[in-house]
Amino acid sequence: MTKKKAAPPADKPKRGWGGLLLKIVIGLLVVAAALLIAFQLLSQRAIKQIVPDRTANDYLEDRVNILVLGTDAEDGVHGRADSIMVFNVDLENDRVNVLSIPRDSRVAVPGYQNKTKINHSFAYGGVELTMQTVSELLGVPIDYYAVTNFAGFEDIVEAVGGVYIDVPKRMKTHTWYGDIDLEPGYQLLDAEQALGFVRYRYDAGGDIARAERQQLFLKAVYDRVVHLDDPTRLPQLITSILGMVDTDLSYMQLAALVDHFKDIDIDTAFTNETVGGYSQTIGGASYWIIDEDAMADAVQRLFYDVPQPEEDADDAAAADAE
Repeated sequence: MTKKKAAPPADKPKRGWGGLLLKIVIGLLVVAAALLIAFQLLSQRAIKQIVPDRTANDYLEDRVNILVLGTDAEDGVHGRADSIMVFNVDLENDRVNVLSIPRDSRVAVPGYQNKTKINHSFAYGGVELTMQTVSELLGVPIDYYAVTNFAGFEDIVEAVGGVYIDVPKRMKTHTWYGDIDLEPGYQLLDAEQALGFVRYRYDAGGDIARAERQQLFLKAVYDRVVHLDDPTRLPQLITSILGMVDTDLSYMQLAALVDHFKDIDIDTAFTNETVGGYSQTIGGASYWIIDEDAMADAVQRLFYDVPQPEEDADDAAAADAE
């Protein structure tokens, strides 16, 4: 009887690179998801701790006031404040109110006898004196600050990949720091173009129109940060921005603010105004003379959310008749 030959053992399946690569990808996705969850948990904790202790003053417990300065200082320290804005972050109602103060505003600077331009406060005593000056001018606490110069400004625009802005009109001029040449319309501006947009001041609006453009720019930067094509880049982007800005906001505080407002419709949640007044030449220098009543009304609206009383119909009719 002939013996049957035993069947050869089946070949063991070879472990291909495809399976290993799939495991690596899955592992990376799990790690990324874990990091994002940890990031959100930490940011939720940070947002609760961002409001300072209000026992020292009688201010709202759900508001944070951040002074944002753009300076002409090459080293970020020695120079004048070219743009001055106070961001009032309303954490309860998910709103951001911005008040711009024209840099030529004639104000009292603590420690100095004569009134001068508010942007001189930065040259006199840096961000600390500017915070004190703005706080006393508006009558509200300034909790945090963020300062950048024009080099940092351009770096921020590059970091977010440019900003989308609706340029309202033709802007073309030659300045000591370069040419400004922008066509009107909604467009993506690179760093150099964005700098020209916010620094342009050769129109009838002067510094007031310039302040409004600076507000539009910051709104555009915010929109780019919260609507990244790849959300996993957010931690790295925040780190990059912090390297370009001098601020006492921590990484987690800034990340918490971005995370808190990322799903908010910025067009409805963002309010911006500029301190009203008029231009006047004093001692050969041009100043912005602040309308004290208008500023007080703006502070109540933006920093305390106090609605202004509607004008009586008879009073309005009488005013129109004059």
